[in-house]
Amino acid sequence: MSIAALIVAGGSGKRFVSDTPKQFHIFKGDTIINYSIKKFLNNKNISRIIIAIEKKSYSKYRDFVVKNKKITIVNGGKTRALSVLNGLIKANRLKIDKILIHDAARPFFPPKLIDLQIKYLKKFKAVIPALESLSTIVFNNKIIPRDEVLQIQTPQAFDFKTIYKLHSQNLDKNISDDSTLFFKKNYPVKIIKGSLNNKKITYLEDIKKNNEKFYGIGYDIHQMVKGRKLVVGGIVIPSKMGPVGHSDGDSLLHALIDSFLGAAKKGDIGTLFPNISKYKDVKSTRLLEKTIQILKKKKLVIDSIDLNIILQSPNLGKYKDKIKKNLSKICKVNKDKINIKAKTTDRLGIIGKNKALACEVISVLKYD
Repeated sequence: MSIAALIVAGGSGKRFVSDTPKQFHIFKGDTIINYSIKKFLNNKNISRIIIAIEKKSYSKYRDFVVKNKKITIVNGGKTRALSVLNGLIKANRLKIDKILIHDAARPFFPPKLIDLQIKYLKKFKAVIPALESLSTIVFNNKIIPRDEVLQIQTPQAFDFKTIYKLHSQNLDKNISDDSTLFFKKNYPVKIIKGSLNNKKITYLEDIKKNNEKFYGIGYDIHQMVKGRKLVVGGIVIPSKMGPVGHSDGDSLLHALIDSFLGAAKKGDIGTLFPNISKYKDVKSTRLLEKTIQILKKKKLVIDSIDLNIILQSPNLGKYKDKIKKNLSKICKVNKDKINIKAKTTDRLGIIGKNKALACEVISVLKYD
């Protein structure tokens, strides 16, 4: 018995607002389409993989697609149904007996699903994964009971001759699901439990929320002089000396702000808050609050913060928790995501002579 997988990857993904088509978008080090290809390649029961893909896209991104002798490329159609039909025509020439049709935009399906579907294909001509609806469904201003609604997923497994005949005779080239053809004919369909992880990628945010993290580094150093308040992380520390600065000289917050701006690709603190009268002696906590608003507009949240304070004296040990609580409040992030270290230079250099205070920060941001 010859079993093939047909991966449909010909769509333009208009809702996926990106210069790169979603099937070729990088997710955790690999393209979206490759996740599905590799799962089928790793299954010993799959003898051929047919990929329906738009020619221009494939020419541009072919180097990002897995190469294997089992893989055959066919041109994608103007609609999903036409792409599937093109793939089925090729499968017919290859004398395929059973076929699994899958959307490239569903890279997270569990590999064991393939074997389960093949098992059921011995008794059924259509095997599809589905989940019960978790949301309230309204149709024609009427609420449909959730237990009467299923969310259908892919891959969907079929007897090849049957699905090929149905697609060949199908006049509605805008259908978005292959099992629809079975349901229209009242043909029996075996429904198996789908996976919550098998979500379809529709919007760019579907990837960003799960994948991308942004790293920023911040550094700041200030001269220490007598008569200035020592402010660290928005907390006033008893000291005879404090940092010189246009604002309150809070080196820790300045480094933190720079790390956030770097991770968010929004410049640096000097550009955003220049040395003008508006910011003369301003509390750095206010600057941090403004920076957090910038992150919010970009739908970015803080994943973690690692701070290093380099100061000879006074000892900051008993103030670290106060600083952490203050940062947690301003940044609206759990204390567990903040790490603070306080170091000296063993009286070496200008910091060791208590003439300067320096701070280093690494922050990690992610999409909300």
